[in-house]
Amino acid sequence: MNENEYSFKSILLGIVLISFALYMCLTFNPQERNINHCYQVYLQGEKIGLINSKERLYELIDKEQQHIKEKYKVDKVYSPRGLEIREVNTFNDNIVSEEEIYEEIKDLDSFTIEGYEVNIKDSNNKKKSFYILNKDDLDKAIKNVVLSFVSEDEYNKYLNGESLKEKEGKEITNIYLGNEVTIKKTYVPADENIITDENTLNMYFLFGRTNLQKKYKVKSTDTIESIASKNKMGVDDFLVANPDIVGVNALIAAGQEVIVDPINPLSSIVVESFETEYQKLKYETKIQFDKTLNADETYVKQAGSNGLAKVTFATKEVNGKVQKSAQVKSEIIKPVVNRIIVYGAKNVIYYGNTTYWAWPTVKPFRQSDTFGWRILNGEPNFHKGIDITGTAKKDIYAIQSGEVIMAQGGWNGGFGTVIKIDHGNGYVSIYAHLSKYLVKKGDKVEKGQLIGVMGDTGLSYGTHLHLGIQKNGQYINPYNLYK
Repeated sequence: MNENEYSFKSILLGIVLISFALYMCLTFNPQERNINHCYQVYLQGEKIGLINSKERLYELIDKEQQHIKEKYKVDKVYSPRGLEIREVNTFNDNIVSEEEIYEEIKDLDSFTIEGYEVNIKDSNNKKKSFYILNKDDLDKAIKNVVLSFVSEDEYNKYLNGESLKEKEGKEITNIYLGNEVTIKKTYVPADENIITDENTLNMYFLFGRTNLQKKYKVKSTDTIESIASKNKMGVDDFLVANPDIVGVNALIAAGQEVIVDPINPLSSIVVESFETEYQKLKYETKIQFDKTLNADETYVKQAGSNGLAKVTFATKEVNGKVQKSAQVKSEIIKPVVNRIIVYGAKNVIYYGNTTYWAWPTVKPFRQSDTFGWRILNGEPNFHKGIDITGTAKKDIYAIQSGEVIMAQGGWNGGFGTVIKIDHGNGYVSIYAHLSKYLVKKGDKVEKGQLIGVMGDTGLSYGTHLHLGIQKNGQYINPYNLYK
């Protein structure tokens, strides 16, 4: 192909293309596309459709969910938490009705109502959450739990700022929650376990659950103490769980139903107070030996008489249990006179005497826990001794002569620093949670001898002495020795 022919064809092709373009311009009739102003609906982040009116969708939800209104006695029902509606401008014509969107979301997510989320942090900083409808119910529930551990009279005096002015009784200086409790308004899914009434919330706050399952029908031979023991509860725990029963000596009727579920408050109730009391100081019996008298000869050298002290303790209680108690003032009104009995010891060597026992601390004192069943962290726990605190001095004394069979620090099964003494006749005494021990294994000790110092070691909730007594290997109530 020569150059002239190539040029001619190129010119002809250009004319054809230009002609086609002119034709298209002259004959093209553009179609208009409308921009739609609507709303994009998302559920849990996923697009589920376009609608014209979000207000119409909200009205449908509120109108159609009458059963939720009736169940919770509320006036309005709201969209699910995971529903989001965004205003958009789009060329998309695929707009659906609000009824279609409603039908789709009602089976995918729960509708909501206005309420409150309550969060409580435990000692391990873990959060427990629940929902309520009425904010005032929480305040009432907390007050009712407080009144489970203090009397209404004491509580009202605390609120009114009344002082006892060193009169006998309990003066509360502070009441507070031991756990962080927060409340915020929110939209609550209707399928959540929502607490709707004050009584149920009271129960939940005190027991940690709303479905109490353990109830007991009183028999004619029952006492409050026997019912508590059968169900692995302390008497105080039983009375807290059954506020209508006032005191351990209250009358109970055969066939009466009582609650024996263990209490486990969602938040601990801390009460700080000054307690002033007149405390009887019981005399002890001291034994003296006379080698000039025969073994069958004995006499009372000095009669004993009880003393009386007026003492004030600064106390911290958690859920009704004494954690700390310090003696801040003590006045001896009448001194103790100990009884002295003389035993003949001619040609006789005595090793111990398990007839009369010394008290392990100075007096006055406070007993912060008893022997027997108690509720600890919501679970039954058998306390194998008595706890003593609130003494002016922390010295610990042997309650009877004997041989030290253990004296060591460490965990020791929760006892912490502990001393054990064998007194013969099957008796062993245990002194636990000490800060230090002043005897060693193998030592022979005398009744009343200083052996250690009160402390807060092991599984302990404050400075105190745990005194345990074993008889032939079985734990017994230490108070049985002092009757």
